[in-house]
Amino acid sequence: MGLGAGIATRRRRPWAGLAAASILAGLVLCGPATAARLTAAAGVQAERYGRITLTFDTAVTVKARISGAVLVIAFSERSTAFAERLAAQMPDYVSVVRRDPDGTGLRLALQRPYRINVQSAGETTFIDLLPLDWSGLPPPLPPEVVAELFARTQAAEAALRAARPKPPEPARLSLELALRPNLARLSLRLPESATARFERDGAATRLDLPGAWRIDDTATRGRLKPAIAALSVEEDATGARLLVTPAEGYEIRSARDADGATLDVVPRASETKPVEARAPDAPDGARKTAGEAGTGQSEAKPIAPAAVKPPASASHPVVIRPAGPGLVFPFTKMPAAALFERAGIATLVFETSESVTIPAGDPVLSPLGSPDRTGGFVTIRLPVPRERLLDLVPSGPADAPTGWELVAGTDLSASEPLSATRTTGANGRLGVGVKLPNPGGATWLDLDGERIAVVTGYGPKPAGIPKRQTFVDFELLPSRQGVAVLARADDLLVRPDIDGVAIGRDAGMAVSGVARAVDVPLAGIGDLAVERAPWEASRRGDVRDLLRRQLEAVTEASSVARGPLRLTLAKGFLANGLTVEAYGVLKVAVAEDPVLAAQRDVALLVAIAAARMGHTAEARHILDGDGLKSDPEVRLWQGYLDTLAGRWGKADAAFRETSGILERYPDDLQVLLRSAAAEAAIEAGDWDSASRHLTLAGARSPEASERDRLLLLRARIDEVTGRTVAAQESYRRLTEAGRGPVAADAALRAAILGHASGKLPLAETIDRIEALALTWHGDEIETRAIAALANLYRDAGRWRQAFTAARRADVLRGQSPIARALHDSAMALFEELYLGERGANLSGVEALALYFDFKDFAPIDRRGDEIVRRLSDRLVKIDLLDSAGDLLQHQVDRRLTGPARAEVAARLATIRLMDEKPLAALQVLDATYLPELPEDLRRARALLRARALSDLSRTDLALETIDGEPGADAARLRADILWTGRRWREAGEAHETLVGDAWRQRVPLDDTARTDVLRAAIAYGLAKETLSLERLRAKFANPMAEGVDARTFALLTQPNAVRTTGFREIAQKATSAETLRSFLTEYRKRYPDSAVPERAGRDGETRADAEGGPATPPG
Repeated sequence: MGLGAGIATRRRRPWAGLAAASILAGLVLCGPATAARLTAAAGVQAERYGRITLTFDTAVTVKARISGAVLVIAFSERSTAFAERLAAQMPDYVSVVRRDPDGTGLRLALQRPYRINVQSAGETTFIDLLPLDWSGLPPPLPPEVVAELFARTQAAEAALRAARPKPPEPARLSLELALRPNLARLSLRLPESATARFERDGAATRLDLPGAWRIDDTATRGRLKPAIAALSVEEDATGARLLVTPAEGYEIRSARDADGATLDVVPRASETKPVEARAPDAPDGARKTAGEAGTGQSEAKPIAPAAVKPPASASHPVVIRPAGPGLVFPFTKMPAAALFERAGIATLVFETSESVTIPAGDPVLSPLGSPDRTGGFVTIRLPVPRERLLDLVPSGPADAPTGWELVAGTDLSASEPLSATRTTGANGRLGVGVKLPNPGGATWLDLDGERIAVVTGYGPKPAGIPKRQTFVDFELLPSRQGVAVLARADDLLVRPDIDGVAIGRDAGMAVSGVARAVDVPLAGIGDLAVERAPWEASRRGDVRDLLRRQLEAVTEASSVARGPLRLTLAKGFLANGLTVEAYGVLKVAVAEDPVLAAQRDVALLVAIAAARMGHTAEARHILDGDGLKSDPEVRLWQGYLDTLAGRWGKADAAFRETSGILERYPDDLQVLLRSAAAEAAIEAGDWDSASRHLTLAGARSPEASERDRLLLLRARIDEVTGRTVAAQESYRRLTEAGRGPVAADAALRAAILGHASGKLPLAETIDRIEALALTWHGDEIETRAIAALANLYRDAGRWRQAFTAARRADVLRGQSPIARALHDSAMALFEELYLGERGANLSGVEALALYFDFKDFAPIDRRGDEIVRRLSDRLVKIDLLDSAGDLLQHQVDRRLTGPARAEVAARLATIRLMDEKPLAALQVLDATYLPELPEDLRRARALLRARALSDLSRTDLALETIDGEPGADAARLRADILWTGRRWREAGEAHETLVGDAWRQRVPLDDTARTDVLRAAIAYGLAKETLSLERLRAKFANPMAEGVDARTFALLTQPNAVRTTGFREIAQKATSAETLRSFLTEYRKRYPDSAVPERAGRDGETRADAEGGPATPPG
């Protein structure tokens, strides 16, 4: 450099104007510098000197100096190209060329010492290697360079004067790749204004897009095999170009539609002649009606079509073909056809004497075997593609179609829906008709053991049954064209008719009749089924003698007069508490006397007896009858049933509406119903009404058991109104002196109230209610005890017992409001444990056990999916990778769709990589690929896919997958891939690039940077890159000398270090060390919300293990 400067001062200024022009051209033509690109590097050996020519895409300041026998060239900006061919072009001057990993310069090992001279001309820099005895002026610039600089200066001045606007930025077009068996589809969505031209280039196909476009092929990287051999994208000022080369045995089919351009790479079609379907001759007389053929014979026989000719071609409506792949069936004349579906299998029927072959088409439509001929009908069966709709549309000229096309698309063409109607034949028998336009013939098919009659239609507009219709004797199958009838009767007749299709039987069809009006009830609305006077009279005197005389009257009476006497006897039984006997008498009376059964008071008495026996379902069924809906007395007993069922709002409303009816009832029934009304009022929050009902009930001389119940309800009013001391005392007395349900209920409420008031510890409360739950079973009290225990267990943090209690309530009384509320509470607790703060202290093993034991309490919406994801994170933390992967695999396979599925698949792939299953990770990523994912998700999946490919030793494909991906995580992964692939020189440069300019900052290097430096030194040593090793030592000798790895670095970078025992031991350990942890660390920094947590058991690893070498050299 000094030589050049000296010459410039001694020489006259003839270059001064040229230098000024060069500066002006650089200022005009070079915008803000981003990343320069070295477009050309050439070396020339002249007569007495060597010249290195470096050409960049923008003006770059180049400096050069001699350091020993090494020429160090520094760029003012980073460059991405390489100049390794200089050694071959200048063998007398240069022996080795290496690029600095950070792209800021080159290092050339020289054959002998030289003097250097640097000259810049625009984007080109000339470095001359002069012998030490060189004298005189340095070699001049080439004349053509001087002329070009002058011309560029003039052009730059003209450009400044014109001040032309910048060309528009190219618009991004995303190239998507969809893979299916035997098909690879490249699709490019284009606006309507874009012009696309396809050109053949041998076996390859070129897509030319003139204009400001940029084709982004990121989504296709690493996914081209096996159908596509090569794919390249070019772009310049004139437009963008895409060149696709198919692999051996494949060909390309191109298409341009309103949505964009498509290139399908498919296996090359064979030139074999299609095999004609076997068509046996139909015997004479085989064409008969379907009814004659449907007599249980195993073979299917065709039916002659009705005398209906296809309409004239001039009247054909135009049917628009839906988008999607299809199979075209050409014919000489358009035949009648049918298309129907049964159990996921589509059946296509043509009524034709021509031979039918299956055409080559999209693999989505793959028939099951060859066509099968039955007389004049040909049948083709094929599975219905997933997420596709099958349609049958005419093919050929629009005004006179001659064939049919089977299309698998996402929508359907316009069609005429058909439905069944009831008809009456000439003989008066009922039948069913379907108005199929232009029907063809009919035939019977034996498909998978089922007899199906098919009636074809001429179309051309599709007409079929839109959904399955079930009848007693047959079933209409969903069809797109024609009618298909699944027979359930052996003598079913199906034939084409003038108006469509006629379906019938010899004895007539079983068709629904007309509903008759409901009979008016015999009893009047104002009458009561239970009157006070007769009821109380039945309870006075010698009851046994009264009932005996009534029973004798029944037995001695005639059958006609026996009904009213039985009703009197049943009322006597009911009044004296003999409910079971009353129920039996009423049932016998209703069975023998139809007139008595239609009476309103009899039905109500049966319902009352059933309700008092505990048969609440039967009682409600009777009271909900059409003839009793508006009866106020029925409303009263419906309120009683609502109380038993815990429907407090309905019960309270019913008792308030029927208070007048209740006043007319006998005292013992009033005590029963008013206690129920009081309980409903308490639950509804109406304490005054409840207290009034209790007062009225207590004034009617209740029995001992009823008095205890009234005292319990009074204590409940005391509790809810704040008189807890009185309530607690009442509960205690009832528990000690009471019996049966009242004592159990009082004990339960006393324990709950004592804990709520702070007088009873939590543990003692649980013990008391557990003892009650063990001794009392079978009613609502047990359910409430279980619910109370579940709440107490939750307060105590005993999650397993809380969920077990909720499950027990579901088993015992799943339809009870208490059990349903407890189930909802358990679901809320489950969600809070796994999504809230309550489960923060829950260990991983306990969380896993609770989930699998009680996952029926997990929500089934997106919150349930989030619980599964968080649980998988817990499993990863405790090193249960298999279980974590299985949870996410279930979500990917059966729960999620779209981008959410792709995101969870990325988490699953990470777990598979951590579990050393790269093939499983690659498979889940490929199985969940979607085009046009959000950029962050697409990038994350690309990094994981590259890592999986690297672990499978597919280094080139892994590098291709992340080609062009920016970011620290991508750079770290690229270095790991090169290291795993044992490409030592590139790996060393990649690790040196990761450290960057840290050596300039004059601060100690952190652990990660020191590890990268040591890996770079090991890689350079294994690659025998002496020049790169010297550069690394020059940069990092001082920073590494301040750390704990100073001796290790000195050993690795000393001359001939690779021959030492210490180097071999360090290298052997480094090459066998895993690099996944460093990659996942960078991955979590970039994607903290979607990445899985750190695996358990990794904190104990030493940093020396992570970096692949000991902190100090052996010995």
